[in-house]
Parts: sequence; C-alpha cells; structure tokens
Amino acid sequence: MQIPFFNSLRFKIGVGYVVLVVINIAATSYAIYNFNRLTDALNTILTENYPNVMIVENMTRSVERHEEAISNILNGDVNDGRVKLIEAKDEFYQIFQQVYDHRDTATGPILENIRSTYEGYLLVIEPLERQARKGDLREAKTYYYNTVRPFSQRLSDNCFWLIEENQIQMQRVARQTRSTSDEAIIAVLFATFLATGLSILTIIQFTKRIIEPAERLTETVHRIGRGRLDLKLDINTNDEVGELSREFNKMTERLRKFEEMNIENILSEKKKSETIVESISDAIMVCDSGGTLQLINHSAEELLQLSEQAVLGKPLGECIADERLLNIFRKPDDPAIAGQPYLLFTYLGRPVYMRPRISEIPGAHGSRAGVVLVLQDVTQFKELDKMKSDFMAAVSHEFRTPLTSINMGVDILRQRLLGPITDAQEELLNASKQDCERLTKLVRELLQLSKLESGKIDRREEQVDMRKAIESAIEPLNLQFKNKGVALEVEFAGQLPILVGDEQQFSWIVSNLVNNALRYTDAGGSVRITASSRGDDVVVRVRDTGRGIAPEYLSTIFDKFVQVKHSMSTTPGSVGLGLAIAKEIVELYGGTIWVESVVNEGSTFTFRLPAVHVEHA
Repeated sequence: MQIPFFNSLRFKIGVGYVVLVVINIAATSYAIYNFNRLTDALNTILTENYPNVMIVENMTRSVERHEEAISNILNGDVNDGRVKLIEAKDEFYQIFQQVYDHRDTATGPILENIRSTYEGYLLVIEPLERQARKGDLREAKTYYYNTVRPFSQRLSDNCFWLIEENQIQMQRVARQTRSTSDEAIIAVLFATFLATGLSILTIIQFTKRIIEPAERLTETVHRIGRGRLDLKLDINTNDEVGELSREFNKMTERLRKFEEMNIENILSEKKKSETIVESISDAIMVCDSGGTLQLINHSAEELLQLSEQAVLGKPLGECIADERLLNIFRKPDDPAIAGQPYLLFTYLGRPVYMRPRISEIPGAHGSRAGVVLVLQDVTQFKELDKMKSDFMAAVSHEFRTPLTSINMGVDILRQRLLGPITDAQEELLNASKQDCERLTKLVRELLQLSKLESGKIDRREEQVDMRKAIESAIEPLNLQFKNKGVALEVEFAGQLPILVGDEQQFSWIVSNLVNNALRYTDAGGSVRITASSRGDDVVVRVRDTGRGIAPEYLSTIFDKFVQVKHSMSTTPGSVGLGLAIAKEIVELYGGTIWVESVVNEGSTFTFRLPAVHVEHA
C-alpha cells in the first residue's frame, strides 16, 4: 500500500527539522547582530583612544630626552648634547603632529597650550647653549634652574594632562561598551529562551505525532514477544507506523494459530522426554551455561536428598552441597576431575559408588549451552572387584611360599651344588629362573595392590621433599637412558612445598612413570620431568616423545591388568599393574592422576597432591 507523501513519516520528520533549523538560525542571527555592536564599541577603544594614549606617552618620553640632551650640554659635552637635542626636537614634532591630527574638542586647547609652551621651551634653551659653549657652565646651570626648568616642567604637566583627558574618554567609551554588552547579553538570553521554548513545543508536537505511536508499538511488540499473542496494536495513523501495526496484527494472528496447532505436540514431546528421564535408574542432573539447575530426576533426588520443586531454576551452589559435583559442573573439561572412576555416597545407610559421566550440550556457534551429569551406580561392580582383589590377594599369598621354594631349588641346581649339569639342563634352569622372577614380581605387585585397595597400608605422615624424592627415583635410571640414547630432562619450577606422606612411595610412582616413558620412547627421543607448585599443591608431569597411547586405552590405562601392547616392545614380568598401583598410592594421599596422549607424538602423565596434605616449609 502506497502512503501519501504528506502523511508519511519522512514528511513529518522533515517539517520538524525545518522548524528547529529556522528557530536556531533566527536566534543565531540575533546573537551575531548584538555581538557586532559589542565588537564595534571595543574597536573604538582599541583604534582611537588607546593609540592616542600610547602616542602621548611617547611625547612625554621625548621631553625626557630633551632633558638628557641639556644635561650633556651642562656637563660640558656641547656637541653631543646639541645632536641629541636636534633628534629629540624632530621626534617631538613628529609625535605632536600625530596627536594633533586626531584631536577633538576636548584635547584641542591642550595641544595648543603644549605647542606654545614647547616653542617657548626651545627659545630659552638657545641662551643656555651659548653660555655652555663659552665655558661658563656655572652660569648656564643657574640659568637652567631659573628659566629652562620651569618650561620643561610645564610641558610635562601638559602632556600628563593630555594623557588624563584621553583616559577620561576611554573610561566613557568603556562605560558605553559595558552598557552595550549588558544589552547584548539580555537580548541573547531572551532570544535563547525564546528559541528553547519554541524548540520544546516543536519536540512535544513531534513526540506526540511520531514517537508516542512508535513507543506504543515497541511496548506491544515486547509483550507479544513474551508470549502474549492475543494482543493487537491499536495504532490507526495513516503513516508507516500505522501500516506496520496493521501488518503486525496480521502476523500475530497467524502466529497464534500456528502456536495452537503445535503446542499440543510440544507438550507431548516434553512429557515423553520427562518420562524417559524419570524412568532411568541412574541419577541425572542438567544445568545451563549459567550454572542454574534445569533438570533433576527422581534417582538424583533420592541420592542427594533434594526436592525437584525446591531446587529447579536455582544456582547449583545454593542447592548442591557436595563440592565434588560442583567441581564437575564447573570444570567438565578438566581431566583430573572428569577422569575420576567413581564417587562414594551414602544412601539408606550403606555406601554406594557412582561413576560420573559428563556430557556438554552444544550451543550456537560452538558454545556450550549446558552440562548433563549422569551418576551411574557401580556399587555392584565395586563389590565384585573387591571380591576379585581379595581372591587374588589370597592366591598371591599362597603362591609366595612355593614360589620361594622353587626359586631356591632352581638357584641350587644352577650353582651345581648337587652335582654337574649339562648345557641343555642349564638352559632349562635359566628359563625356569626367568619364569620364577616373573611370577615373583607378579605376586609382589598383586599383594601390594590388594593391600592398597583393602586399606591395610597405613598412610605415612612424614615430611617429604618432592625434589629429593624425584632425584632418588631417577638416579638408578640414568644408565638405562644413556644406553638407549634417550635424553632425560628434569626441571623444578621454583620452591616446592613440603608434602606429608611416604617418600619411598612417591619415588616409586615417579620411577614407574619414567620407566614406562623410557620403554615406549625410541632412541633420539626425550623424557622430561617437571615439578611445580599450584597454590599449595604439588604437580608432577612426566612427558615423553614416544609412540603415544591410542584413544581407546586412555579411559582404562589405570585399570588393573591393562597394557598398551606394541609389537616392538615387550616387558617380561609386566602384567599391567604398575599404573593401577600408582593410582592407588596417589588417591591414598587424596591426590589425582591422569594422562594426555597423542599417537606418535608422545604422552604426558600427571599427578597432583592436594593442599590438605601440604605444609609450607
């Protein structure tokens, strides 16, 4: 629909701007007129009176130069005084003529008096000069004080009289200028107030005709945007705003019909999703990107003893007191937090083990819209694992005595204490010795792991210098690194806090991680150990440039009997318990351990001991 030009917003806005421009031009022109009056008055002072004052002052100084010339004559320097007197005379006539050309009725009589006085002054100077030439300086000085000096004084007085008369005229012009300035200020203020009043009236009319309909349109659109699709715009003007309101009413009607068609489907899908979540036996919690709890199922309510109605829509910190869960929500990408195998809770008076599984809800442009936390009940598997560990501990314990006897028997035979043996027999005994050593190492690790899992190993409370523990762990390995051609680097970042624990166990962890790094790093590579403090925590990293760990092993690398197999490397006697034992030791002291790796680029094993077990030296 084509809107007539005289009804359009462009015409209305243009008229408003034209009125404001006309008002501003009129006010500005009137101000310029009054400022020109003020400028003319100031020019009168600057171009007429002030130059006269400066010229008369120069005339006074010229009279003083006459006196200086006469002084030279009285002192016997007649020729020099005569020259200066002629120069002063020429200067005086030149200055006098300038003043005389700008005389008025007030200064005319004064100038005539100055002229006659100056002519008399010149007449009485001539006898003085003749006496000085004759050498009669005493008579000349007497003549000067009695005859010449009164003329000089009268001439100076007339000059000052002329200066005072010019100053009186300047004061009169200044008063006129001040009066003109006051009149100009009043006139400009009046014009400004008038222009401001007219501008306000114009703006009010402009607002009433244009802005108010636009504001009503905006407010109604906001309410419709919040879901009030039953509202309609009641703007009936013939301009673009009125046309927009009518089209918007049509659009709102179509949206309302569309919403009615789809709202039942949306509610149905929502109920399906809620039913599915509630039917899952695992505890589920969902929060948005701002840390507000958006969803919690019945299992999570019972586990955490919460009420859905009381916690939905609230910040996580207000409704969840478990700091472990808060850390998972706050740092879902932190491998030290996300990599926890399970969390221990108490439910109905018995311990339950929950494995956290964190998932991010993708948002627009790659952002994170929220986080989903699933707590999977692994209590049954934990109990089975404990039964398996107890069985393995019992079997390992039963193996120790016969293994010791077999190992001793093989050693006796190899040492030929019971008689000579053939080369074939010695080869079989050597193979048996290696198998005994493998079994002995396996039994020792199984026993140590079972003690850690069962809690039979007490946590030490000794002060440990981590720098010393690392150095003692790598000292026996230097020769192995040198023989294989792998560089070993150690870096301590600043002063490390003093830990509370078992130095031998900490050294064993470092030794195990460094041994693994050496095993899977080819010649020409490097292994780097770094130890640093983070707050009061100690963080130790073992980074290698080896073959790396495949992604499918990263989640299970710390489990028992898990080994990353490579065709080029085999380790006799290793059954995949070293990392599991290291993890148990770190967790025994409240720490965490994790791994980051890229295939063919290397791996980084990191463990951290928390502040609760740290004291400053």
